[in-house]
Amino acid sequence: MQDSEYDNVVWDTKVSGDHEASGSFAQQPSTEEADEHTGNNRASSGDVAYSADTHMPAGQGSYTVGESSKAHTERQNNTDIDTQVTVDQPRKEGEGTSSPFITYLVTTTRTNQETREIRRYALRRRFQDFVWLHDQLKRQFMACVVPPLPDKHRMEYLTGDRFSEEFVCKRKHGLQRFLSRVLLHPSLRASHHVTVFLEAKDWSSEYEAKQARSEGSGVLDTLGDTLMNTFSKVRKRDERFAEMRDSVARLEDNLSRTQKLYLRVIKRQQDLQQAYEGLGTGLIDLGDIETGMTLGLVEAGNALKAHHLALKRLAEQTEDLFLGEIEEYISYCEAYLEMLKERDQKQAEFEDLTEYLQQTTAERDRLTNYQSAVGVTAVANFIKGKVRDLRGVDPAVSRQQRIEKLAARIVELESAVDASRDGLEMFSDLVIEDYDVFAHIKQHDFKRAFSALAASHIEFYSKAVDIWRNVIPELEKLPVD
Repeated sequence: MQDSEYDNVVWDTKVSGDHEASGSFAQQPSTEEADEHTGNNRASSGDVAYSADTHMPAGQGSYTVGESSKAHTERQNNTDIDTQVTVDQPRKEGEGTSSPFITYLVTTTRTNQETREIRRYALRRRFQDFVWLHDQLKRQFMACVVPPLPDKHRMEYLTGDRFSEEFVCKRKHGLQRFLSRVLLHPSLRASHHVTVFLEAKDWSSEYEAKQARSEGSGVLDTLGDTLMNTFSKVRKRDERFAEMRDSVARLEDNLSRTQKLYLRVIKRQQDLQQAYEGLGTGLIDLGDIETGMTLGLVEAGNALKAHHLALKRLAEQTEDLFLGEIEEYISYCEAYLEMLKERDQKQAEFEDLTEYLQQTTAERDRLTNYQSAVGVTAVANFIKGKVRDLRGVDPAVSRQQRIEKLAARIVELESAVDASRDGLEMFSDLVIEDYDVFAHIKQHDFKRAFSALAASHIEFYSKAVDIWRNVIPELEKLPVD
């Protein structure tokens, strides 16, 4: 494999027992360099390690593509490993070139619950690498909803502001949430691609992408399958999946309304920030005129400006840690609805094949029993009969040939129906299993999102109380007759 173009660093330490061995990162960026991009003055509650829940039962299958018995065994044994991952220290690479980009330090700690052995890996990855992992998981686990990545189609890409501290910090938290959801999923976290992403030192997603393009199936094949199923509709609705669809659709609708309402809250907070800042400046200017009250007015003006900064931090934290989570879950719901649609397409395909088999069997039985056709079939058979008469074909011989062709077609259709039924049942079982996993991950994410929302407000109001408490002593010093 070719050398990676990225500045990968690795710390792989085996530790036995309860005490960790000391070690240090090779080529680790300095604290000043890291702080320049991480935005340590913002959203500190978001810089936490996310842990895979090892108590979540591993799936018995995930409609995987080409999973070997060894991979299945590793997936089953993976429940003994507790994995924590952090995405931190964004760094701009390729400065001065035509294609600069940001890399993130992905630090992984794997702890064997039985032996207490600890392994650590610290590797730099860029957004393109996360996209590679997302795409590989989608191809490998067709009956699983892969968690969404932070939206790439943002205004920052159009305005050229994608290297700003605010944008990079938001993306960093979004990428960490993506990995945390992958590690909470019992099937996804056991994938070889996740292991490569988290642990491989000599690796490049661009190299892997070239291999995938050269070895992958044709686009026309996939497009053909999609078009064939587009015009088919499910005849017999399965209430289990209808309830899932309604539940996810309601969740998406509620999240969309929450997003719109909270965007209005943030807009009002931004307006208040400007008002508080302007009011603070006005009080400071007033202190220059009212010389007898200068200290009190200046202190109150500075307090308003500090209140403005605290409110700005609140808006930034909630937009990043709370609203960012809501936006990602809207995409999560859309992906789940797409998977349910794919399951319906498989059911429609099975129903179409079954109906075609029934029609073919009925036609064979009609010819065998010398029965006359009715409706459109009768007209078509009449025309075919006239054509055979013109050609001088013996009707008895023709009937026997048609019966033999229909019999061969029935055998093929029966095999296709059985395969379609088995595939539909397997896919449906895995969709149900993944729905339970989705609910499990949702509980973790909502707890994190609303905890961040509460912590941000507690921090803001605590800061506001301290700001205004410090103003009172200065105001009490003002002489009053």
